Amino acid sequence: MRVLLHESAVPSVAERSTTAVLGTDPVTEAAELFGKGVRAVVLREPVRLGGRAETAVALTLLRELGAWGVSCRWELRIDDPGLDWTALSHLPPPRRVFGRSAVDTSAWSAAWFPCKCVQREGPGFLQIRDRRAGAMECYTVSDPELVHAARRLANGAAPAGIPDEARERFANTGLLVRVGSLEWWAPARVRRWPVPAMAV
Repeated sequence: MRVLLHESAVPSVAERSTTAVLGTDPVTEAAELFGKGVRAVVLREPVRLGGRAETAVALTLLRELGAWGVSCRWELRIDDPGLDWTALSHLPPPRRVFGRSAVDTSAWSAAWFPCKCVQREGPGFLQIRDRRAGAMECYTVSDPELVHAARRLANGAAPAGIPDEARERFANTGLLVRVGSLEWWAPARVRRWPVPAMAV
């Protein structure tokens, strides 16, 4: 996947960009980019929803960069006219959506805010907060097998390697997003809280 890297969250015309080719470990790569001072990333190719491995990698990169507070610019291609885009509405809104889609990018932009679907970890449990549907949905995962599965998914593991029971339970709550043959873990770890500690 080819991306442009910027050190400013709002790149200017005068700022130089660096081209990079990312591999198949977006969780690690997002952390490394943030550590190197990257604050904005532009995906050079549109993200095409489907069952291809590149789709899950691109979505995970967007999820992880957003968790680090890195600005993302990207485009989305949708071939399914019936897709419910709210499953992806916690990702930064795409600049353009094309294909067989009626997605309103302005509605996506208006509804988006940081930490819309996140997980945080405790000793032996996970807490997940999901506001993609509008209301706050809270889940506490304490079953050891489900905790293990969720942590593996958050670390970029392919859902195919997760027990079927865990996959079905996560899919029933929308935490495991299914689009065609694509299965993708939605919640991002809370890495950078979006408001100052003293804000009310």
